[in-house]
Amino acid sequence: MRPALPDVARVRTNETCNQNCAFCDRRSPREDRAFVRDAAARIDAADAETLILTGGEPTLRRDLASLIARADARTVVLETNAALVDEARARQLAEAGLDVARVHLPAWGDALDAITRDPGGFEATVRGVRALHAAGVRVEASAPIVRANAALLPSLPEQLTALPVQALHVLAPTRAPDPSTLLPLPEAARVLERVADAARRVELPLSLDPHASVPPCLLERPARHAHLYSLTPGGRTRPGHRQLEACDGCRVSDRCPGVPEHLAASLEGALRPIDGDRVRRRLSLISTPEAQVARELYQDEILRPAGQAARPVRTVRIGFRCNQACAFCFVSTHLPSAPRADVERAILEAAREGAAIAISGGEPTLDPALPEYVRLAKDAGADFVEIQSNATRVDDALAASLRSAGADVIHVSLHAAEAALSDAITDAPGTFDQTVRGLDALHAAGLRLRLSYVFHRRNLAAFADLIELAASRWPGASVAVSFVAPSTDLVPRTEALIPRYREVMPHLAAGIRIARDRGVALSGFESLCGVPLCLAPPDLLDVFAVAEVDDGYTDGETLHPAPCDDCALRARCFGVRRGYVELYGTDELSPLPR
Repeated sequence: MRPALPDVARVRTNETCNQNCAFCDRRSPREDRAFVRDAAARIDAADAETLILTGGEPTLRRDLASLIARADARTVVLETNAALVDEARARQLAEAGLDVARVHLPAWGDALDAITRDPGGFEATVRGVRALHAAGVRVEASAPIVRANAALLPSLPEQLTALPVQALHVLAPTRAPDPSTLLPLPEAARVLERVADAARRVELPLSLDPHASVPPCLLERPARHAHLYSLTPGGRTRPGHRQLEACDGCRVSDRCPGVPEHLAASLEGALRPIDGDRVRRRLSLISTPEAQVARELYQDEILRPAGQAARPVRTVRIGFRCNQACAFCFVSTHLPSAPRADVERAILEAAREGAAIAISGGEPTLDPALPEYVRLAKDAGADFVEIQSNATRVDDALAASLRSAGADVIHVSLHAAEAALSDAITDAPGTFDQTVRGLDALHAAGLRLRLSYVFHRRNLAAFADLIELAASRWPGASVAVSFVAPSTDLVPRTEALIPRYREVMPHLAAGIRIARDRGVALSGFESLCGVPLCLAPPDLLDVFAVAEVDDGYTDGETLHPAPCDDCALRARCFGVRRGYVELYGTDELSPLPR
């Protein structure tokens, strides 16, 4: 739930509609001529970057194209049922500057006609959707959660895959001419969760309308569906809403407006206050889910192999969701996927700039287009493409497809050498065995393997066993070692998760000895996810062969405290994570004299 954004303005173009939904409170039996006439002036006065034209049904206006054109360079979104749009009208609207058509689709097939009380309306809407898409307009679907479609709505995401629809917006109305057509908000929250799960299965981006009134505390699992919300500090005030007594103990009470005033009495006792910083952080985005996706789509870093020149690398997240849930993961796995065009653009830009490319997630194998993204990068000239995966979904066919596409390295997360501990770390029972089978398939396909081992509190003593497993089962595989990083607000900054460097070193040393004996190459401690270079084991890393790094590269995520001032490695070392310093200070640092 997010307040109306200052960069978005809604303008009603008219008040009549060609359909007749029982729950609609925006349909009038006749037009007010003055209201219709003044629509142009309302558009001119709207001071916003995005203009949403709504109704009634805006396509009843013959001059709709001229109204869209008045928006000038602003983004224009049209809320419509599309039943009156044919190919010629779609081209006209597109040429006038229409960017997005948000099409009212509360159900599918005959069920839609029953809800809209418009026989044949579904077929007309489908034709309109296809015409708009053919004209180059982005098409999104919009559906209210009401009594008439509560049982049907969870099927809609899969049904929408038959149309060129790129997103689904939902809302839960709280006012209607006939209140019996609406659902109580707790029931609407259950439907919302089922729709969100269904949309996740078919990779359809889902958003909750900014004017929706379902507070996150009504959800059974608010962390799982946090991507629907964008609560920001100061968002507590919203006209027509108020907080209840239960809100006093909620971790998002400073940014959630509560519930609609007219429903407050019926919701007493229904709210379950949000508890825990992790859920709070997931519910609080920088502005909108779309903006957060754009921000986290890719990350540019540098590779600094010992003894080699540094080179750029871009990590592109082709999706955010994951089938595991490691506590130390810093990825916003609750976010929807970025549009495919944006993913392809990020890959092509990196390839043109000569960067190595890491295709990541979430879990990238959840996207069936993964081999196509690898091939796109290689065809664009990328000389190195890595896939970062947990390999749980890899079989012989996918392994062969990735090799054929040109993948250079498969970087597989595996943080323990036996099932019970690994499944506990990933919070995904049964996935250790799946990862092992996936690694078997990748190894058999002749792909180069690198295992990723993140040291944290639970697996300190498991490193040596992991090295033994890698050497015996996947000869030639290397192991990338990293240290749990409190690098984003999603990673708990607690001693229960993050050990001290000095606790890690004995276990690392034992693994190094086995790796040397078994011929397993180790890497990672020269990276941002390693440890300060003054602590790196000298028999693992020649610290003076690591390339220098520019000041400010980590954008304030790490720092060089006072002990680093006179260290000979100052120019080559990223320093210490701020989150680590907050927990343990800097007394473990051992600067090397210049």
